[in-house]
Amino acid sequence: MTSFDIMEKANLKHIALDAEDAALFSLNEDLLLKAKSIKYSILPKLNILLEETLSRIRKIYNIEVLNENSIIHSAPNFREKRDSKLKIDYTYAFIGFGGSRQPIWEGFKRKDNQPTKIIPYIIGYWFDKYGLTLLFDNLRYIFKFTKETYELYFDFLIENVEYIQTIQCISEMSPDFYVSDENNKTNMTIKPFTEMLKEYKDNYYYYQLCFRKRIHFPLDYNDFNFIVNSFVIFFPIYYSLLQIAQGKKNNFRELISQVNIYDLYKEYPYSENNDSTKVNGDVIPKIDETKFVKAGIRWQVFERDDFKCVSCGKSASDGAILHVDHIIPRSKGGGDTMENYQTLCHLCNIGKSNKSNKNLREKCR
Repeated sequence: MTSFDIMEKANLKHIALDAEDAALFSLNEDLLLKAKSIKYSILPKLNILLEETLSRIRKIYNIEVLNENSIIHSAPNFREKRDSKLKIDYTYAFIGFGGSRQPIWEGFKRKDNQPTKIIPYIIGYWFDKYGLTLLFDNLRYIFKFTKETYELYFDFLIENVEYIQTIQCISEMSPDFYVSDENNKTNMTIKPFTEMLKEYKDNYYYYQLCFRKRIHFPLDYNDFNFIVNSFVIFFPIYYSLLQIAQGKKNNFRELISQVNIYDLYKEYPYSENNDSTKVNGDVIPKIDETKFVKAGIRWQVFERDDFKCVSCGKSASDGAILHVDHIIPRSKGGGDTMENYQTLCHLCNIGKSNKSNKNLREKCR
């Protein structure tokens, strides 16, 4: 059984992101523990978002996104077995997809006439202390491309500006323009979308355009479902730019004609029950900020239990979503101590419930 087969057991209703998850990015005492905690507890949740996104894109557009042209990008990305201390302070987690690193991008020309092996388009989910963001970033390496290449991007936007503005509004993806000066210092500027597109002709080397939608924690099924739908609606813009980078004619208009927004939200609606979510008949309570495990302790529990479920032994590499469980529930007098915590995956945690005082760590000793 592959990790993708196992991952199907977890879905949007199994995950949540809360203030305690976000607080992880502010920790700086142990950078390696911080990076491992992000990798094994935050990234698996974002991966479920991405898997659901890919599934909906496949169903609606009949496109397999991950192929020779697009690959998954994720962070943190670091070497765990190391001789020196980790020096990178990860202040975010990201998972999404972008162009593969192959010399296939014949539509884009570099100023040094070398083959274009990397293109700057990337889209995905970014989580940090401020919340969850759907981010489309592009032309991060603007000074490496020719003027003609840069114009391809903006010509596409201008030609389809009315459609793109509609997509932007429905998906709630805000366009952010950044202008760099001759010393490459960047400042954000706020002007009408169409006005900014026209200004690029005289300043093409200094303009960067990103689209982003941010939602703040606590985040549950409704939030995840909505942001996945936003991704699906925005996808034709990303895909068309990949086609342009390959030197092909884009089929943007054809793609957007396949999306019926009403049907999309009808098939993937908000949950009517905002207090809890049912999974296979079991109720998962909505996040209650008063019941958080103390900041920092969660990650120490994960490290002590080797980032694995103490009941079934599954880890993030198996598709497990890890939780810190109270062995003796708070409702029965259980304390907030390391001795009363254990790491469980989402399925074992649901199966245990607050009716059990069983210390599942004992069978691992």
